[in-house]
Amino acid sequence: MADCLRKVAAGGLPLRECAEALGLDGLALLLASDTGLPEPLHLHGPLARPLEDLQLVHGEGPGWDAAQRGTTLFVPDLSAPAVTRWPGLTPAVQDLGVRAVFAFPMRIATVRIGALLGHRRAPGLMTPRQLRDARAFAGAAAHATLQRNGWLTDRAGLPFAAVHEATGALVERLGVSPEYALLRLRSHAFRHDRSLLDTARAVLGGGLDDV
Repeated sequence: MADCLRKVAAGGLPLRECAEALGLDGLALLLASDTGLPEPLHLHGPLARPLEDLQLVHGEGPGWDAAQRGTTLFVPDLSAPAVTRWPGLTPAVQDLGVRAVFAFPMRIATVRIGALLGHRRAPGLMTPRQLRDARAFAGAAAHATLQRNGWLTDRAGLPFAAVHEATGALVERLGVSPEYALLRLRSHAFRHDRSLLDTARAVLGGGLDDV
């Protein structure tokens, strides 16, 4: 983990290395926003993107709680009866093959920057050392954000760039606010059990007149 932290301080983004060091199958780095919808900035692992998509559609989840509220969350077994925090989201996340999630706020003092969300395909706790390392990485990422390192501020290749483009297209088509346009996208994806990215791409392709 020391190598990962040095790379972050130097402007790098070693998500794959950090995930391996933390015993995780995937990581997502989320940025808090004034809209209440955390922005996925960088992802690692095949399930990271669909997991973030589900959180965007449902409007809830561990990454959201960590990014917007500064809450640290450890859910080592999503199938446990005691997991009732996200009743609509949890079954869908399990259907992806995710069995455990761990969310760490990215913050400096009382300023919330975003969150680091890790997941596993198998249930189980992180070790005390892994938890300490994850907090250290989240802190380093928070400082890197404030220093405006390029890997955080260059949004040309955002994982959900198509959602922003489709939102703009709906604003122009319907004459509504960006917030309402995004709500329509999310609602359509939820009603039709479709990913938000697929819904956005369909809008950009000239389809989905009912959005």
